[in-house]
Amino acid sequence: MRGTAARLFLCLLLAGCQSFPPPADRLETQALAARLDAALRVLAAPRSSDQQRAQADAEYRNLVASHLPALLADAARPDPVQAPVPARALVALGHDQPGIYAPATFTDIAPVMRPGVTEPGLHRAGLGLPVVGRIVPGGANAPLAGYHVPLTLVALPNHSAAGCCDAALVDPDRIRSVPTRYGKVAVAMDLEAPLDATRATGPRHSAGLTNLLRPERFRGQPRIAFLAPFDPDKTAVVLVHGLMSTPRMWEPLVKALLADEAIRTHYQFWFFYYPTSQPVPLSALQLREALDDTTRAHGVHRPIILVGHSMGGILARVQVSHIDLDAAAAISPPITSLPDTNPVRRALVFTPRADVSRVIFMFTPHRGSTFATNSIGAWGIRLIRLPETLVGELAHYAHLVPDSIDGSLPTSIHGLSPQSQFLRLLDGTRPSVPAHSIIGDRGRGPLATSSDGVVPYSSAHIDTAESEVVVPAGHGGIAHPLAIAELRRILHRGLTEAPAKRP
Repeated sequence: MRGTAARLFLCLLLAGCQSFPPPADRLETQALAARLDAALRVLAAPRSSDQQRAQADAEYRNLVASHLPALLADAARPDPVQAPVPARALVALGHDQPGIYAPATFTDIAPVMRPGVTEPGLHRAGLGLPVVGRIVPGGANAPLAGYHVPLTLVALPNHSAAGCCDAALVDPDRIRSVPTRYGKVAVAMDLEAPLDATRATGPRHSAGLTNLLRPERFRGQPRIAFLAPFDPDKTAVVLVHGLMSTPRMWEPLVKALLADEAIRTHYQFWFFYYPTSQPVPLSALQLREALDDTTRAHGVHRPIILVGHSMGGILARVQVSHIDLDAAAAISPPITSLPDTNPVRRALVFTPRADVSRVIFMFTPHRGSTFATNSIGAWGIRLIRLPETLVGELAHYAHLVPDSIDGSLPTSIHGLSPQSQFLRLLDGTRPSVPAHSIIGDRGRGPLATSSDGVVPYSSAHIDTAESEVVVPAGHGGIAHPLAIAELRRILHRGLTEAPAKRP
């Protein structure tokens, strides 16, 4: 009876039992079914040893991978509208969403034969061959190389005279087990391989220096990139990198957070990618515009969470702050004569976003850093070569906002100086939403006079923060276990709050 139930389940998933064409030699087909069945029996047996399971798992994966094209041809995704029975079958098993995919959805599908494991929570042992499906193109917010989606190809021997197996391409984070002739078996899962393959986190770290010194080489416009296809039922966590960096810096932190099942079930991760040489207010304006375009295009109805590292924290703070025309005129009187549409005026006069619920500052220099004024900062300013398209605009900005240190065109480094008038103005505001601080301390003296090597505690601390955690790490310590634990705590807290909708 168990074998009959298992076959019925796969038939329902596939909206009809369609076995892949048998090999030319029927004996080979039968041998393949027998070998898959033997591996399945070991994986399903509760008394199998770890060594036996490992051998059976390797055998199963190799067999499925060697017949991947034929099995993918057999896999199908039922349409719940045209074929409601399969959807009801999944609901009966506790799955509120089908989680079955047609291979044609993906540009290519690559098997994961030797998984790399840095976060155990992203993996699950079980039945099936984990594969990575790529979707290209994926839309305006897709990674440049397309989305990389975690999938598992499940094949069950059907012991029929005509073929070998019934197959389904499933989302292992939704369909976690399948019934077999030997009982229910967990579905194998590898969420780490797609994360390693994606380009949502941008190019490698070395591109950050190039984007700072040669911003004309920055590809495209500043943009929001999604890690995975947009999900309207998940809250967006927007990660904003800092000076001389790219979204790739977030990779270890994102992996650690996604290893938490509750977080990956309820949150989706977005990245803001931009060249970091521009004046801080102009980059903050670009973030605002990118968020406007993205939320409007996708009809986002859940308030978002902003997380900013270093200068990225300043950009995030601007989104939840209010500076009116009178306040801006205090540092730049000519601004009152500019039209509302002028980018300089829009960069200096703004109101809090209504679609942000929380902001998290990581190693953020709210009052600047002497890094911007020491010899290293001066060296960086001299090396930056701004594109011709920005020279005129920035010259106008420099005339209106005198933050330049040495008379050169203003850059982000100028804007991070403790003497920055914009930072002083922003520091006098109070974030419009709950704010949290994660601050680094290398442990070289009392906390009040400590530093993460770039940002002093006195600059990273804000009295209005709802919580503050100091981690024993330098300026790049975003993946420190204590920093990750604090982010996890904040995100879990958000799960207990009633979800609000955008006004």
